[in-house]
Amino acid sequence: SKDTMISVAQSLAQIYENYPTSDVNEYMWKNISSAVIDTPVLMEPIIPVYVASLTGVHLQTGDTVQLGGYLIEQIITKLWKIRKDDKNSEEQEGNKEASNLVLCMCYLYNFGLIHSVFMFDIVRSFIDSLSELDIELLLLVLSHSGYSLRSDDPLALKEIVLAVEKKQDTRSQIPMSSRTEFMLACMTDLKNNKRRKKDTVFSERTVKLRKFLGQIKSDTFRSSDSTCLRIRLHDILTVETKGRWWKVGASWIGNQFKHVSDDERNSKESINPKASQNEDELLKLATKCRMNTDSRRSIFCIIMGSTDCDDAFEKLVRAGMLKNRCERDCVRVLMECCSSEKNHNPFYSFLASRLCDYQPQCKFSFQLAFWDFFKQWDNTTHRKSANLAKLLYHLVAVHQSLKMSMLKTIDMSNLEETATIFLTILFSSLFELTDDQDKVRQLIKHGISRSQGSEGEEDRLRENLSVFFLQTLKSSPKNKKKSLFRSNLKVAIKVCETSNLEDTMLVNKQQDLENLA
Repeated sequence: SKDTMISVAQSLAQIYENYPTSDVNEYMWKNISSAVIDTPVLMEPIIPVYVASLTGVHLQTGDTVQLGGYLIEQIITKLWKIRKDDKNSEEQEGNKEASNLVLCMCYLYNFGLIHSVFMFDIVRSFIDSLSELDIELLLLVLSHSGYSLRSDDPLALKEIVLAVEKKQDTRSQIPMSSRTEFMLACMTDLKNNKRRKKDTVFSERTVKLRKFLGQIKSDTFRSSDSTCLRIRLHDILTVETKGRWWKVGASWIGNQFKHVSDDERNSKESINPKASQNEDELLKLATKCRMNTDSRRSIFCIIMGSTDCDDAFEKLVRAGMLKNRCERDCVRVLMECCSSEKNHNPFYSFLASRLCDYQPQCKFSFQLAFWDFFKQWDNTTHRKSANLAKLLYHLVAVHQSLKMSMLKTIDMSNLEETATIFLTILFSSLFELTDDQDKVRQLIKHGISRSQGSEGEEDRLRENLSVFFLQTLKSSPKNKKKSLFRSNLKVAIKVCETSNLEDTMLVNKQQDLENLA
C-alpha cells in the first residue's frame, strides 16, 4: 500500500546486503510477474504502487545493484515476445499480460527511471505494426504517460501524431475500427492539451507516489539525473550481440559473431583485416605509454582510436568512463596523450572541454593533474611543456573551465627552462589570440583576486606574474608596436599593478580605522 511503500522499499534494499544481487533481482522479477503481470485482468490500481516500491529500491541501491536496468530488460524482452506471438496467431486472446507490462514501463518512466526517448522508441515500434494489440497498448501509454511525454518533448509527440496519420492514410482501404478512431481522438486531445477526466486521475496518482520517492531521494542524496537510465530500445533488443554498456562493471569485449556462421565470420574478417591489427597496435602503444591498468588502457584505445572528438566522447560515456571516479583516469590519459604528440592537436582541447561540460568533477581532476605536472619540471621535455601549455590555454581562456589562479603553485622565483617555456607559450597564446582586452583583464583579475583563506597565495601569484610579464614577455620578439600581443600585455601588467595598489589602499584604510577606534 501507499502507507507502507517507503518501509517496504527499505526492507527490500537491505536484502541485497545478505544475498547475491543476481538472485535477488531474479526473485524480484518473479514476484512482480506473478502479482501484477501474469494475470487475466488489467492491474491499473496496483501496478503504480508496485513499480514505485521497486523504484525506491533502485534509488537506494544505485549502481551497485541496478535493479531498474534489469527490470526494463525483462519487461521489454517479455513484451516483444508476446507481440511476436500475437502476430503469428490468428485468434485474439483476451490476456492482459502485454497491457500490464506496458503499464509497468509507463510508471518506470513517470517515476524518472527511464528517459522519454526510450518511451518514444516504444511508441514508434507500436505505430510501425499498428495491430489491434499495439493500438490497445498505445492507448495505455497515452492515458498514463501522455502528458509527461508532451511536456518532455512536444516536438517528438507531434512527429508521432503525424506518423500515425500517415500510417492510417496508407491503410485507407481497410475500414477504421472504433478503437483506432478513439486512439486518434486521444492523440488529438493530447496534442491540443485537452485533458480527460480519467487522465487527470492517473496524473494525480502519479504525483502522490512521486512525493514518497522524493523522500527516498532526499535520504540517499540522489538527483533525478543520476537515476535516469538514458538507454534506447535498440540497446535492450540487442543486448545479446552488443552487450549492456549502461551497466557499471559489465566489461564486454564483443559478441558480434555469436549468431554468425564460420564462413560469414571469416568473410567479415577478410573484408576488414585492419580492424584487429589496429586494436593490437593500440594496445602495444598503450603499454609503451605506461598505461598500467585495464581502465587506462581502455581509455587510451578509445581516445586514440576515435575518428573525432564527438566519437571519442560518446564512446567514453557509453563505456562508463566518466563516473565513479573513472574520470580521473580519463583526465590523466588525455593529458598524457596530448603531451606525447609532436605538435599540439586541438582534438585534445575540445575533448577536454566536452568532458568538463558533461562531468564537472573533471575540472578539479584537471587542476590536480596540472599541479602534479608543475612538480616535475626537471623530468619534463620542451615539447610536453608546449603541448600542455596550449591545452591549459584552451581550458582557461577559451572554455573557461579552469582559472588562472591554479598557477599559484608554480615557484616563479627560480624557474626551470621547461617552466619558462610553459608560461611563455600559455600567455603568448592568450595575448596573441584574444581580441577582446576586457576578456584578458577579467581572466587575469579573477586569477589574482583574493579569496578567503588564501590571501598570501594570491598576493604571491600577482607579484610573480607581474615580474614574469616585465622580465620575460616584455622582451619577447612578439612584443611589437601596435600589435595585439603588446596591447594585451599592457592590460595584464596594469591589472597586476592596479590590484596591488588597491590592496595597499585597503590595508591602509583598515589601519586608519583601527587607529581611530
